[in-house]
Amino acid sequence: IIAEQKKEVEHQKEIVEEKQTEILDSITYAKRIQEAILPPTRLVKSWLPDSFVLYKPKDIVAGDFYWLEKMENKVLFAAADCTGHGVPGAFMSMLGIGFLNEIVIENGIINGPKILELLRAKIIKALEQKGAEYQQKDGMDLALCIWDKTDNMLEFTGANNALYIMRHNEKAVPTDFDKAERIEPFDWTIIEIAPNKMPVGFHSEEKQDFISQRIQLLADDRLITFTDGFADQFGGEKGKKLK
Repeated sequence: IIAEQKKEVEHQKEIVEEKQTEILDSITYAKRIQEAILPPTRLVKSWLPDSFVLYKPKDIVAGDFYWLEKMENKVLFAAADCTGHGVPGAFMSMLGIGFLNEIVIENGIINGPKILELLRAKIIKALEQKGAEYQQKDGMDLALCIWDKTDNMLEFTGANNALYIMRHNEKAVPTDFDKAERIEPFDWTIIEIAPNKMPVGFHSEEKQDFISQRIQLLADDRLITFTDGFADQFGGEKGKKLK
């Protein structure tokens, strides 16, 4: 009896290992597809020479994505965080990238609020979100920047994700912004440009229009956009969020 049980356990173990290998192979292939539709590094460096992208998916595939495009003299870039992570988040990220390309490249729209409003409409339509209480509120948080290289003006439109500007203390006037903090002993002021407090997609509040903010950039300003990937990580002795 023991020998038969041992044989059965080993057989079940082989089945589980085989299934796991199949699933991992499939997800790894999906990762290559997802990475292929992200902006290539050479393009990022070409359009934003003094820049970097930190992209570290928690799982093999990611629910976060970054996006970049150039229209006329303007460079558009975004960091987005989709509902869910892993495989469900990756599906959402590919929807988001595809819709952004359609809105900006095919339709030539380079207005921040208009882009996010059209993106919201496409996500709601694609997922058939009709506002039922039981329905999953799928969508994405996103920080969209449109940088005009001719006059160094930046248009920022955020959906739950803020924009941060690091500016030299001697150039920064904290009273010009709602949230600005000088970081001692460093020579920088961190300025937070608040987003619209709603996601791109269906949410429980009444539908509102997205509002953009225009910021005159100065020489040596550093722009930072990110998702809550690090902030949401649990760790430490107490297992708390990093925040």
